[in-house]
Amino acid sequence: MATLAAAPRRWRNDRLFYTGMGVLVALIVFAGFSRSYYLNGWFETPAGTPPVGPLLHIHGAVFTAWIVLNVVQPALIAGRNTALHRQLGYAGAGLALLMVAFGNVAAVAAMHGGFIGLGDPRAFYAIPFFAINSFAVIVFLAIRWRNRAETHKRLILLSATQLIEAAVARLPVAAIGAGAPFSFMIGADLIIVAGIAYDLVSRGRVHKVWLWGGGLVVLSQALRLAVANTAPWLAFAETMAGLWTP
Repeated sequence: MATLAAAPRRWRNDRLFYTGMGVLVALIVFAGFSRSYYLNGWFETPAGTPPVGPLLHIHGAVFTAWIVLNVVQPALIAGRNTALHRQLGYAGAGLALLMVAFGNVAAVAAMHGGFIGLGDPRAFYAIPFFAINSFAVIVFLAIRWRNRAETHKRLILLSATQLIEAAVARLPVAAIGAGAPFSFMIGADLIIVAGIAYDLVSRGRVHKVWLWGGGLVVLSQALRLAVANTAPWLAFAETMAGLWTP
């Protein structure tokens, strides 16, 4: 009986946690990109920021739509509107494809001037390359297991770890700039920590998404830093850069 009585409370707590995390990620993304994109007409553009052309506008629009969707979707579940949640899920799958496509193209284009002040652009390309393609794998698994609610919602939140790094990197905090590129990963790791902590408090155990998925995300962070300045990676990045004509 105690377990049955606890179920509605856990359901409400889940809705609050996942909706709240979606809002928090959206706020960090807005804060990070406010000076260089969202509010650049009201702020002095940070030094070294490339002009926002059509590619970046499309990339920004798709990126923003995904972030908004990740606020709306858990809110719909919280409001018990599962039918609309599922319908938007189909649109979300298409949006994720656009995220991956434009994310990869924008990362390649940035090697021609977007990674100003970040060292060798070919080396730095490892950061967005691993992030956007890790996002692709995580979202694919979330779609694959969309009927397993406990797994699906954690994978969607885990996918935010690959998007929040770019926003954290742009926050006007001196410590973040001083600790680059390690400091870029703080937001991603805190999402994983929050997921683990919430599972422990609400269920007394950690879901395998955080154990395996979170572990692989951290491994991918280490991998991108390890390979960035190697000859094979630089050669690969040079080949990719050659596919884009400024």
